[in-house]
Amino acid sequence: MSSSSRVFSTSTQVAFNSFLLLLVILSFSAIFIYRVSESVFIRNYSVEMRRIFLDSPAGRGVRQGMGRMSIGRGGAEFYVSINGIVFQNPANLSSAPNVDGYVRTRIDGVSYLFFGFSNGSDKVLLGAQMEDLDFFLQSLSTTLLLSILVGAVLSIISGIVLGRRVARPLQETSKLLKEITLDDLSKRLVTNPKTSELAEMKSALNLALDRIEDGYRRQEQFSSDIAHEIRSPLTSILGFSRMIQRWGAKDPEVLTEAVKSIYETAGKMLTVTEGLLFLSRPIVRANIEEFNLNELVREVCQDIPAVSGSEINAIIPDITVKSDPALLKIALKILLENAVKYGEGRPVEVVWKEGKLSVRDWGRGIKNTDLERIFDRFYRGDTSRSGEGHGLGLSIVSKICIALGLEITAENSVEGGAIFSLEGFG
Repeated sequence: MSSSSRVFSTSTQVAFNSFLLLLVILSFSAIFIYRVSESVFIRNYSVEMRRIFLDSPAGRGVRQGMGRMSIGRGGAEFYVSINGIVFQNPANLSSAPNVDGYVRTRIDGVSYLFFGFSNGSDKVLLGAQMEDLDFFLQSLSTTLLLSILVGAVLSIISGIVLGRRVARPLQETSKLLKEITLDDLSKRLVTNPKTSELAEMKSALNLALDRIEDGYRRQEQFSSDIAHEIRSPLTSILGFSRMIQRWGAKDPEVLTEAVKSIYETAGKMLTVTEGLLFLSRPIVRANIEEFNLNELVREVCQDIPAVSGSEINAIIPDITVKSDPALLKIALKILLENAVKYGEGRPVEVVWKEGKLSVRDWGRGIKNTDLERIFDRFYRGDTSRSGEGHGLGLSIVSKICIALGLEITAENSVEGGAIFSLEGFG
């Protein structure tokens, strides 16, 4: 939106729209009522003129000569023409329209109603002044106009009241958002909306603020952890580099030990960096293809470093599944490394059962409080399971599963240990 465009408040827009809508409705209603009333009045008056004429001697065919015809009481004020011959002309009209049916017209500034019809072989034209109709229509139009004005005023007032009522929660929301800072993310909406939509918006906004605060706090903690994790190896690399500068050239053992430590430390830093780069991808694209799951699992198991007593038992049938083998290898490797790491030296099992690929260890398991958040990015649970990790592995697994359309679950076995399951293979 350009800076030059005008933006009106909610109450103003509601008032204007309600006024415009009501004005259109009342205007059409007034025109309809006016036209219908005029038509009904004219039709009824025409029928009454015809009845009076037909009840008169003239209507029964009795003529008394030009200008001497009488059509009875109540008809003396009528203009009467039969077969083009004017028998009665109380207003001394110079001419009259020749019509079939009724028509309303003005002659010399005076409103007249003429009604033409056939009476046997005679063509009859009756006419009468319409002062009563003019007065009625003028009164009706004045009443309708006043109704429109009153309705418009009431619509503006009600629109302003309703608009302010609707805008109040929005104003409070805007004020709240302006007050929120990184130093204080605890503020929430406390207003009590009167409509279900605003109540739902309040609940959704407060829930979003809860998530933002929680995510920001966890990101703060994660940033602190990463800063610590990176600073420690950098300090170590710097220290061993100084050792090489001072004694490396003279003592081969010191040189070998320093180079080995630098290599291992750099490898850990590379692992953290790769994890962060993977999680920073907005979209992970999967290349779906068919492959033998048993062969893939055994290939991954061979790449897992052996730990005393941590034998990996893969019980996978020769089945073909559809997925991305490269991404599935990464996810499975992370799960197996965690199982070996936290399995306390006991065997690790990889099992395919009822469409699920499960990795289980026989370690201490996962605290119940951590199960719901263990796949959250940056989350590090109980230190007995987090160890020296960075809280990135399971986040990477979760993101891979989303890209592959798989569902991952974590649970504790009643017999001990944790079970991670992948489900939804094609």
